[in-house]
Amino acid sequence: MRGSKRSFLREAFGPSIFVFLGVAVLAGWMTWETKGPGAVRDALIGDVDMLLFLLPRMLGGMILAGLVQVVLPPQLVAKWVGEESGLRGICIGSVVGALTPGGPMTSFPIVVAFYMSGASRGALVAYLTGWSLLGFQRLLVWELPLLGVEITVYRMLAVLILPVVAGLIAARLPLTLRPIPKPDQKGEG
Repeated sequence: MRGSKRSFLREAFGPSIFVFLGVAVLAGWMTWETKGPGAVRDALIGDVDMLLFLLPRMLGGMILAGLVQVVLPPQLVAKWVGEESGLRGICIGSVVGALTPGGPMTSFPIVVAFYMSGASRGALVAYLTGWSLLGFQRLLVWELPLLGVEITVYRMLAVLILPVVAGLIAARLPLTLRPIPKPDQKGEG
């Protein structure tokens, strides 16, 4: 159990955490030197405020992703958007992405849940591309009221096929996805 927890933490954080920490320390030191300790204190207070703002959204997204993973059996995910689903799975990923409301705190945990349930990389890329380019909620709330029908229609026509194209490209890339380790899985090493 202890080894699996250590392996999960190593996989979850990896070397990137040290890069981020190094950049943060360097930025803090540069701020201290150029603007003084008050600026560093203000930045840290702003960081805590941002964390408090983002934490409930992140928690909500994680809970939603966990529920998606429980509600949608892996067999169902594999059937509709798995490796064998081909173009159908990519199209489904595009449409589901376009219909997913909310920001990255919602969509990225859902992508992880779909990935862990067996969705293909083509469907995952199509989902993210559909969410970012075709977001139906954004279209109704922001684009139509602010940009009008003409610009919104031109933009949608220009990008409508891109989630499918991105999914097809991702499916053909000669790369393999590594499984994301779960905390309860036995780790290696």
